[in-house]
Amino acid sequence: MPGGPTRRMALVSAVTVAGLLTGCGSVPEETAAPAGAPTTSSTSPAPSSPPATPSPTATPFPKAKNGTKLRACRDAKCEVLVSDGRTITLDARWGLAPVAVSVEDDSVTFHVVTASGMQATMSEQTPDQGGPSTINDVSFEVLAVKGKKAVIKITH
Repeated sequence: MPGGPTRRMALVSAVTVAGLLTGCGSVPEETAAPAGAPTTSSTSPAPSSPPATPSPTATPFPKAKNGTKLRACRDAKCEVLVSDGRTITLDARWGLAPVAVSVEDDSVTFHVVTASGMQATMSEQTPDQGGPSTINDVSFEVLAVKGKKAVIKITH
């Protein structure tokens, strides 16, 4: 047969290519949806999107043990929520006049006057500064700051 092996080779090649195309996800004509109709395929799952990356969650603002009761600080032992412009009065035995508190720019500043008249400012205190600031054996520590409010801890 003249041209027999070549003709058979071409036919085998055509069948192989058709089989490869079908295996690569092409939809057979009899299952294709009409133009404009939504298409679904029972042979291949819908492409899945990668799982959503959770957005970083902000650490919740802690509750102060003594709430907003600044009088709890008279004995130099309290944890309170203060806002900008508040004043904390300590008992006279601590030798400090009322402490003015400024809260801004994610930090707290304490303005203090000692019984001897010395003025001290503990500026821009933050929760991550490595510990409290101390004057007359009274320590002032910032636990959290948000906007114009802060949770502070006073100890002796």
